[in-house]
Amino acid sequence: MKFMTFFGSDSSQAMRRVSEELGAEASILSCRRVEGGVELIVSVDDSASATLQQADAKPAADVQRPPRNTRPRLQVASSQSEELRMLKRELDASRRTLEREMNAQDWAVEGVKKPSHSIALQICEALDIAPRLGAALARKVPAKESPDVQREMIRSLLRRQLKSIPTPAEGVTALVGPPGAGKTSTIAKIAAEFVRTGRRNDIALITTDNTRIAAQEQLRVYGDIFQVPVHTANSADEAARILKILGNKQYILLDTAGIGFRDRDGIDSLGSLIASLPDIDVLLTLPADREAYVLEEIIDAYSQLPITGVVATHLDEAVRIGGLISMLIKKRLPTVWISDGAQVPGNLTAATPAALVSQAFSLAREFKKRQRATVAPQDRDENQTFSRGQRV
Repeated sequence: MKFMTFFGSDSSQAMRRVSEELGAEASILSCRRVEGGVELIVSVDDSASATLQQADAKPAADVQRPPRNTRPRLQVASSQSEELRMLKRELDASRRTLEREMNAQDWAVEGVKKPSHSIALQICEALDIAPRLGAALARKVPAKESPDVQREMIRSLLRRQLKSIPTPAEGVTALVGPPGAGKTSTIAKIAAEFVRTGRRNDIALITTDNTRIAAQEQLRVYGDIFQVPVHTANSADEAARILKILGNKQYILLDTAGIGFRDRDGIDSLGSLIASLPDIDVLLTLPADREAYVLEEIIDAYSQLPITGVVATHLDEAVRIGGLISMLIKKRLPTVWISDGAQVPGNLTAATPAALVSQAFSLAREFKKRQRATVAPQDRDENQTFSRGQRV
């Protein structure tokens, strides 16, 4: 095992240099800020290191590296393809972890470099907006404006960057996502809305969840309550057969098993199921009470599926939803529904950027009130800078 050090003006540049030099053969061991940028220490196995050294070897009189396109690449036998994929996944995971660690320091860095934007940055921080997005938003807000005006400008900027799409009312829609995200209850809420508006005969439900205890029974109970047909499919072929039988239905909802973002095989199997069903919309169910870095892991893991939109759930359990909003903007994912409670029917509304942003500010205000109530008297002076001039 060999160790190598890379430098860059920021984390992205350092990571690019690692990728250019070592490709998927490197593992990131540490990262730290140094004068002038970022330092990465990576490890690479001896065979890869030897190959790279041979490729870079030159006579003493010529110390220049060969052109990049002449540097030999490591050849990997077909029997090692799975190992290569695993290494690439590890490198991708390390890269995402590194970016999150570097982002966590960006608030302080941006605050030092751009003190004129400190009010706008603090507003974004209070919303729990991701640091890089917050810094980008703050740069668009004139520092001369009052705190109230800056707050409204941040609100407007967020609304413009968020996207939503109309709620589907025909065809086939599959809800996918991690365990406990609220897929089954969301499907029940949608079915209840069809019943409430006199469209009971237009809808049918299919469950493919055979991994969770009583999962199928849960959906059947909802089906019995709303008098909506529920079918069980234990394979892709069975799901396709049921869809043909239900061809006269206007709208069909497909409930899937909850799969964690680390379960690559499970997501691959789900992808095969989705691919076998023609003309299907896939909605990713994202629990808003998760941290931004967890939501990003979920989105990245499910990105191999043809995701058309997001159902944001658990808003009633979220402390703040800036992380959710940040990931929706970063990944350019539109929202379709918002679920803010466990009541069935009810607690489900069509998503709009205005509704999400309004909820974000409301939750941030409540969070700030709770913080004030729990801050010890001797610590309150430290919070005066924000509380004097800005309200969320």
